[in-house]
Amino acid sequence: MQQAQLKNNTKRIAKNTLFLYLRQILVMIVALYTSRVVLRVLGVVDFGVYNVVGGMVSMFAFLNTALAQATERFISFGIAKDSLDQQRKTFSMLLNVHMILAILLFILCESIGLWFFYNKLVIPAERMNAAFWVMQCSIFTLMISVTQVPYNASIFGHEHMNAYAYISIIEVLLKLGIVTLLEYAFRDKLIAYGILLAVVQFVIAMTYRIYCLKKFDNCKYKFFWSRQLFKKLLGYTSWSLIGNFAWTLNGQGMNMLINMFFGPLYNAARGISNYVQSAVTSFATNFLGASIPQIVKSYAAGDYEYCFKLNFKSGKFGFFLFMLISLPIISIINPLLDIWLENPPKYAAEFSVLSLLYVQANTLGGTLQNVAQATGKIRNFQIANGGVMLLAIPVVYLIYKLGGSAVWYLYILIATSITCLFAELIALKSIIPTYPAKRYLMEVTLREILTFAIPCALALMLNKKTFPYFTSFGIALGVFIISFIFIWLIGFTSGERTWAKNIIINKFKK
Repeated sequence: MQQAQLKNNTKRIAKNTLFLYLRQILVMIVALYTSRVVLRVLGVVDFGVYNVVGGMVSMFAFLNTALAQATERFISFGIAKDSLDQQRKTFSMLLNVHMILAILLFILCESIGLWFFYNKLVIPAERMNAAFWVMQCSIFTLMISVTQVPYNASIFGHEHMNAYAYISIIEVLLKLGIVTLLEYAFRDKLIAYGILLAVVQFVIAMTYRIYCLKKFDNCKYKFFWSRQLFKKLLGYTSWSLIGNFAWTLNGQGMNMLINMFFGPLYNAARGISNYVQSAVTSFATNFLGASIPQIVKSYAAGDYEYCFKLNFKSGKFGFFLFMLISLPIISIINPLLDIWLENPPKYAAEFSVLSLLYVQANTLGGTLQNVAQATGKIRNFQIANGGVMLLAIPVVYLIYKLGGSAVWYLYILIATSITCLFAELIALKSIIPTYPAKRYLMEVTLREILTFAIPCALALMLNKKTFPYFTSFGIALGVFIISFIFIWLIGFTSGERTWAKNIIINKFKK
């Protein structure tokens, strides 16, 4: 019985991963095209302004990110254990809290955010008005996103990844329409871009909500307030704030520092590197995302062995999936950016390479955080994770003050990500004494490092050389094949190789 359930869960994860991958391929293609057009239409300065202003507003979203993690945990846990009536109460309570948070974030953005906007950001005087309206659109988008969280958490909790994929296709098509319209209309294209993106966000949010109301009984809202549930939610979220505040600072906070020390041209370079990073990262996170509901549900059901096994495998496979895409891109980043953007911003290539290495280091932790979240006891984990990450901002600020180059922030982030892995394992062991932390280091981390080292060195060496465009794609294919060979021979255990062979053989038979 348990073996059959394990097989069904594995099939569900594989099916959901496939849906997310198909979605991501389309999203990536459209994102690469639209970013090229947006950079050309807006120009480097306006593109940098959009990135820094939008990034400043999203800094306030760390409150929402912390609450979103709690929401996903409570909804997935509830689906596994609670009655339908209790699930509805939990959903209604969570939606109430998110609406309160949306109002709070609006007040913070329109007060502290506006002060920072006028007093700290480096924006050309003639673009201040346009930047102001971009900020207002970003605030509206943030409020929509905050109140959307319980609905998205329900989709993931019920593991309806196909709906997520289909609605995402609608979203990217709308964004493609925006870019096409932007090329041929509007006097101030920066303001128009901000407004149109806000409209798309609103339409997509409404689509998700209608789907949830029709498909999931737990999404029927009725005003409900539970002091006990609120205290649980607040206790869980308060500790999550540490890690999410640190994560936000390391993302958008660095954007602010780059703007203050180097100006919007460098923000444009970082914006391009973010596009590259996001496109590649999604392939790994889609696999992890499909595994998370099963990690939470298996822990809720008391099946700790399966929970840990899934944590090991999802972490390792997520790392390797990212490696298979990131290393070929690193090896040919210069010709790739030239083909994609025609005239990429200065330092975009260096930012992109280091950004990919940073995320690769970050994936060493895999789904450790999700195991901690499944327990509901996240204090130690968040203190360990957030405490290490919070060191990055003051160190980078000091380096910039002493005259360091803009890319130094990425070297610091890579170092903190590696340090975080050990801090997270120690914290997780304190939460779950039976968690096999040493086994994780030997079976997952060590294999990842041994597999990654030589292909990475090769990709970085090729990155320094100049090749014709046609030759570059042959080089990228070669790096991909070499990476795959190292993964197959060193990264996979003999059991995993057999498992992979059986899947391939069965697919060919079908």
